[in-house]
This record gives sequence, structure tokens and C-alpha cells, in this order.
Amino acid sequence: PSSPLWALPEELLLLICSYLDAQALGRLAQVCRRLRFLSGRDVLWRRIARGCLNSGFTQLGTDLAAGIPVKERVKVSQNWRHGRCRREIVLKWKCKQVASFSSSLLMPWMELDGEYLYLSQAENIQAYQLCAEGTGLQRHPQAIFSGHQEDVCRFVLVNSHIVSGGGDGSIILHKIHGSYSVKFSAHEQEVNCVDFQGGLIVSGSRDRTAKV
Repeated sequence: PSSPLWALPEELLLLICSYLDAQALGRLAQVCRRLRFLSGRDVLWRRIARGCLNSGFTQLGTDLAAGIPVKERVKVSQNWRHGRCRREIVLKWKCKQVASFSSSLLMPWMELDGEYLYLSQAENIQAYQLCAEGTGLQRHPQAIFSGHQEDVCRFVLVNSHIVSGGGDGSIILHKIHGSYSVKFSAHEQEVNCVDFQGGLIVSGSRDRTAKV
């Protein structure tokens, strides 16, 4: 016999499911095909994804990776955050739009420095403190370094400074322990390599120029 649950409007079912966390939604998906489809809706995973690391959402909630299921992004984010990985393809999206996404969106640039992991997230660089005994990352960033108008393509950590190159062609020098930063209009296209040694910044860009 049909369950009385299906007599409810879909909007009400989604409202009920919106109170579930990621683990509960995963268990709900194992009940039957209809609940599997319902529990996989992006609207249910969007709230969870905004609290995840590098899930493609800005701090204002803008989705930078529309076309990729939000549930799958949450899965990758949680596996990555807890150090779980497999020697195989973790995800494979049948979406032509994926090829047009910025590499810094799906594959963030990162640097490990002592107890902190520095990770590019859209136009920002976020610093996450490692948990005790290397069991994962703190949920919220300890610091956010901003200034680029487009995605951060590359960055390096040298002598308590961060030097980053962005898709807007600019280079920014941040002091890690302080509010000092300076921005340079360096290139006409995205900066895809940057280094900082001996007080000199060296950069290369898709505009086919290298600058010091």
C-alpha cells in the first residue's frame, strides 16, 4: 500500500527534510528510490554546503559551481576535510560545463605551514588550523586574506608573507600576522605562477609575460 507520506505536497516534504543533517539525509536516501531522489535535491544540501570547506559557495551564498550536484560537493569536502581518500576517481560529473570552470574552484591551491593550512577559496585565501594530532581541520578559518576581484590562481608563503596572483591579473602581498597588504596591477590576464625570494616578486601570466 502507498505510504501516507506521499500524500503530502513536495514543498512540505522538502521542508521536513531541511531539518536533517548530511548523515541523516544519506540514511534517508537508502529507504527507497523516491526518497533517494528527494534527499538528493540541491535545495536540501545548499545549507550544509555553505558550512563546508571549498564547496563552491561564497560567503554571501553565491554558487560558483552551478551544474555540479551540491550533495557530491559536500561529500568531497567532508572526505577531504577528514583526510579520507581513495586511489581512484572520486567523482565524475556528466556535465559539459565542468570544463569551463576555473581550476582554482574545483582544485584549490594550498600550502601547509606549521599548524595551519592555507587554502584558496574563490577570490580569498583562508587559513585553517589543524586539529590535534592531525585528525582534520578546524571548521572555521582563523584568518581570511582578500583583495582579488577574481579567483586566486596561485600563491606562495615566504617569511611570514603571502604573495598571491589572481584571475584579475593582480598580485597581492599580505603580511600573515597583521593587516598590512599591498596590491600590484601586474598583468592583463590571470597570473598562473608566482614566487617571492630575496624581496623580489616574480610572476608569469597567460598574457605571455613574465615580470619581476
